[in-house]
Amino acid sequence: MNKFTSSRRTILQLGLAAPFILKAGRSLAATAVKFSFSAPFDGSNAPFLLAEKNGWYKEAGLECQFDAGGGSGEAAARTGSGVYDGGTVDINNVAEFNSKNPTAEIRAVFMLYFKSPLCVATLSKSGITKPSDLAGKTVGAAAPDGAYRLFSTYAKATSIDPSTIKWNMVGLQLREAVLSGGSADAILGFDSTMYFGLVKAGIAPADIKFLYYADAGLDLYGNAIVLSKKFRTTNPEAAKAFVAASARGYQAAAADPKAAIAALKDHSPLINAALEEEKLRWLVKNQFTTEETKKNGLGGIDASRLSKSMIAVAEGFGLPSVPRAEDLFDASFLPSADIRKLPA
Repeated sequence: MNKFTSSRRTILQLGLAAPFILKAGRSLAATAVKFSFSAPFDGSNAPFLLAEKNGWYKEAGLECQFDAGGGSGEAAARTGSGVYDGGTVDINNVAEFNSKNPTAEIRAVFMLYFKSPLCVATLSKSGITKPSDLAGKTVGAAAPDGAYRLFSTYAKATSIDPSTIKWNMVGLQLREAVLSGGSADAILGFDSTMYFGLVKAGIAPADIKFLYYADAGLDLYGNAIVLSKKFRTTNPEAAKAFVAASARGYQAAAADPKAAIAALKDHSPLINAALEEEKLRWLVKNQFTTEETKKNGLGGIDASRLSKSMIAVAEGFGLPSVPRAEDLFDASFLPSADIRKLPA
């Protein structure tokens, strides 16, 4: 795992970010923000809790409530209903939600995962080393999960006949158990979620193997900060301040994962700090850090890349039309480049 340490340059960058947040705080009355994670309190959402612990939301004139979630689809529904002001949602779920709920108009405003974590997970003993090896195997999956719902597109891209797959359909909580217990030869989902679930189940890390959808040409973006239509339109300054404080939290968490996990543990004392720190470092290495983010930092997107990816998403989710990039991502809420830049 990559180890990120705070350099003098990083500290200066974080210091430069503060005036933007402070300015926002002076110009705004205290605003309540209700935000839904797509996961339980774990390493994936520790950056928000670090920003909260450091007082950056408070400086921005915000009072934030962060709630755990049961998946990206739930976070999308919470945000789309207007009950929550925002959430962490896979942008592919944003495409589906907006297609089914056109008046909701939720928008991604800050991209977090620049390489999709969607993949097939398997164990060394299965003998599965390439997509064609899945033929005739039993695969565990959860019906609402994006990896399962996009499998037909993955199968098409890798010339797999889906009819040869035997499915073991389970809930998300049981997915890793069917693989570790031998009831499936492979499972589908997010790499980090499955990896750390399998490690908790006693599987040796060296025995866990992944076949990424991205390696089959499905160049998908992943999770993003998503905001409701109501929050974006009725209080855009507060929305911008929230995104900026969160961006600052992600920058600081990448620079010092231990500090981020300490903030997580303050919030949720029963977590396994060592395992959650490893999860955060995994995300920094595998989802945050790409050639795209090295050049442009976190937050923004390549509109042509997003548009192309939506062709596969529309096919996999059975959408009536291909979603447009401008109907999924609103760049007007992006903060300044200095707090979007990853630590060197």
